[in-house]
Amino acid sequence: MTELRLSKQVAIVTGGGRGFGRAIAETLAGLGASVVIASRNALELDEVASVIKKQGGRVLAQTADVSDERQVQELVLAAERWVGPPTILVNNAGVLDPVGPLVETSGASWLRNIAINVGGTYLATRAVLPGMLDRDHGRVVNISSGAADRASAGWSAYCAAKAAVDQLTRVLAPEMEGSGVTVCAFHPGHGDTPALDLARSSSVDALVQPARIVAYLCLPGTARNGAILEVDDRDIAGEADAALA
Repeated sequence: MTELRLSKQVAIVTGGGRGFGRAIAETLAGLGASVVIASRNALELDEVASVIKKQGGRVLAQTADVSDERQVQELVLAAERWVGPPTILVNNAGVLDPVGPLVETSGASWLRNIAINVGGTYLATRAVLPGMLDRDHGRVVNISSGAADRASAGWSAYCAAKAAVDQLTRVLAPEMEGSGVTVCAFHPGHGDTPALDLARSSSVDALVQPARIVAYLCLPGTARNGAILEVDDRDIAGEADAALA
């Protein structure tokens, strides 16, 4: 049955308190995974956790700043103590700002974007990989954007960060080859411009189909190592629908 597809999996979803992260967390929980949701906003996390619990899912809310190595380590330890070692990591936490001409941005805000979007992806992945490699199984999905490939004036930090996330994915793929661990990236924005990535914070219902694609990428039987996937790719959407039917 569909709801049992991830019944033995433990998933960490960063940026899980709203928008696309919330949709992913609810989808994974609905498929039977024990889900750990993380963000800096405790109130948002509590709301999502309450919804998942009411639907019969298992969830742990953990506040964490993914740019802080200690907090990321505590996040992974919390998952292990609560239910077991994570087998799934969805790196969804991210920020869009600063937006504007590069010469008008502040160094602090620009580097903060890189620290969260790139550094957070690195730190969370680095924290879970040793355990995944020891167990010969794991799924890491990096939520990226078409902004990685398409330059948009005013979005220097965001475009640079997402390009780095995609390249990190490509670099990790051969390192993970044959290990039972896969790493891939997913571009969820329709049209994939930075402005349209704001849709990632829209209603959960509107994000169900992209979230199902992410869930498909997390299945034990899906081996999309090194792939950079687009939400508008009909093949991947069809595969997800068939696998989760």
